[in-house]
Amino acid sequence: MIIWLLELFRDSLRNLVRHKLRSSLTLLGVIFGVASVITMLAIGEGAQRTVLAEIEGLGLKNIIVESVRPPDVTSSTESGSGGSGLLRYGVTHRDVAQIRGALPHLPLTLVKDVKDRVYCGSRRLNVETRGVTPEYFEYFDSALIQGQPLSFLHEREAMPVAVLTAEAAAQLPGIGGAVGKNLKIGAKHFRVIGVVSITTRGNKALVFIPSRTAESQFGDTSIKQEAGRMEFTRNEVGQVVMLAGSESEVPGVAAAVKRIFTKNHVDADYQITVPLDILKSRQRTQQIFNFVLIAIACISLLVGGIGIMNIMLAIVVERIREIGIRRAIGARRFDIFMQFLSEALTMSVLGGILGCLLGIGMCPVATAWTGWPAIINLRAILLSFAVSFSVGVIFGTAPALHAARLDPVEALRYE
Repeated sequence: MIIWLLELFRDSLRNLVRHKLRSSLTLLGVIFGVASVITMLAIGEGAQRTVLAEIEGLGLKNIIVESVRPPDVTSSTESGSGGSGLLRYGVTHRDVAQIRGALPHLPLTLVKDVKDRVYCGSRRLNVETRGVTPEYFEYFDSALIQGQPLSFLHEREAMPVAVLTAEAAAQLPGIGGAVGKNLKIGAKHFRVIGVVSITTRGNKALVFIPSRTAESQFGDTSIKQEAGRMEFTRNEVGQVVMLAGSESEVPGVAAAVKRIFTKNHVDADYQITVPLDILKSRQRTQQIFNFVLIAIACISLLVGGIGIMNIMLAIVVERIREIGIRRAIGARRFDIFMQFLSEALTMSVLGGILGCLLGIGMCPVATAWTGWPAIINLRAILLSFAVSFSVGVIFGTAPALHAARLDPVEALRYE
């Protein structure tokens, strides 16, 4: 049986080599179909891992509540001839007290937003300033890159020190590291003591200062003067980060927090983020995305399969007399069927192998174009190869059956 199969494969290759151009054009449909399957699955896998890693870095057991300036704020909040007024919005200490009362065993940390502009020398930095406690960094995927982190001594003494993210440190002028440089936040001066890597939504450029420093130096009210008018805003708590005991507790904790904020806030001046919910939503979306990518690639393989069927029907017509001679000297219908099916399989399998190689080679190009890493796994290669093999079987069966059913006498008479 093995010798017979090897002879079939050898004869199939010989017949394909006889018509190099025709065989090459037929293979292109399968090659590009398989290559697109591998490339699309690799890019989809890379995109999924990138997004999921960012979401997991936010902490799958975290519930994050942020203060948000209401979108419908107009000049009605202002008063007086100078256009000054006080706008109160966002998370309050009353909200935090109710959370502590309803969930007494829930660890949480508070973040203070500082709205003042940040300068390093004469350069204004495009950053956000947050007052945090040292344990804030334990709630997220973070690592110290340079210098030292914020400590409880810095917090207790309300020291004028700052820690930057890598995105913020990249904006500092001059040469050398960020550690030791001075920042001016509003009218206050701070010394940079460290650089950290921390996962945030959107990879923001952030400046972290001790929470007690932010409270004592900047307070809850900020003043914005623009075009001859002044606007006063009051925001007590910029962000609350809560840590559930396990992922199974997250939905219940999130529901309790939502009830508190729905009761206390009429305006849409807060935003609740549950990374676990985002993760599940992203996973469902990615599954649909992968299905669509595979469907598109399979259409390419379908077109390639139709090309194989078309060429095989033409080959059968060209070799009708040969079929009659084979039948006359003792070949069975099964032998004729396998002869032509093996040629279709040889084309599809050869196209699958070349398509796999092309798909692997296209991954770096796709990575440079999309910016997402292309991650090739064995599952994608096996799937592509299995589909190309199936294309050969499905689209090669009809021409092979047509050849096997030819009448030997009529085949010998065919001119």
